[in-house]
Parts: sequence; structure tokens; C-alpha cells
Amino acid sequence: MPQSVAMRAKQLDRRVRVLIADDHPVIRSMVRSTLQQHPDFEVCGEAADGAQAVDEAKKLKPDVVVLNISMPVLNGFEAAREIRANLPKSAIVILSSHADETFVREAKNIGVRAYVAKTRAGEALVKAVEAAVLGEDFVLVK
Repeated sequence: MPQSVAMRAKQLDRRVRVLIADDHPVIRSMVRSTLQQHPDFEVCGEAADGAQAVDEAKKLKPDVVVLNISMPVLNGFEAAREIRANLPKSAIVILSSHADETFVREAKNIGVRAYVAKTRAGEALVKAVEAAVLGEDFVLVK
């Protein structure tokens, strides 16, 4: 029987903790609002740039980090590499305006589990985070 997010949350004995990193406050707010509707997700923190995302991830140890690619200080790929190196159990989801196969390949090379174009976020963000939590791949860019 395949594992569900609810089963994973039960194993953790808490809700799945998600860190959101995007340099646009409106996007962070939208992502927070979307994820908080899921009964098994808890948004544990936010970051406005890649370096802050790395620092918050180290401090909060989230189960999932949702990263934008185009951010100041460290871009999302650089932040993802740092987070993977320091927190290999934290799954990473890229939420980006870059819907190009080159970006998806780069993300996969880093170890990112899910990649969603911002234009598809409404329908796919929760599915992407669920997949990442369960160790599955999820890509929706077109």
C-alpha cells in the first residue's frame, strides 16, 4: 500500500513542516495560504532570499523547502545545494517562473524532488509538496 502524506505526518508525530523562500512577499503569502489549507502541512517559516533560506532551513529543519530560483544573495539553485548539503532529509520543491527544461534538469541534478512553474502553482503546489514529502518526483512546467 503506497504511503500517504497523512501517514507520513503520523510517522513524524506532527504535521509536515514547510519553509517558503521567495523574494516576492505576495508569492510567499499565496504559497503560505495554499499550503495552510492542507491538514497535514504547517508553514514553519519564510525567507526573502537564498541566504536567508539556507539560514532558516538550518535553524528550523523543515521537512520541505519551497524555493524560487530567481532570488537575491543566493539564487534558488545555490540555496538548494547548501540545503541538500546541510539537511539531506529535507525535500526541496522549486516554484519558479522559469518553465524551461534546462532549469528542470539543473534542479534534478541538485536533488530537487519537485519543480512547478508559478503559472501552474494553484493546481499543482500541494501535489508537488506531497510528492516531495513521499520521496517522489513531480514536474509541472507547461
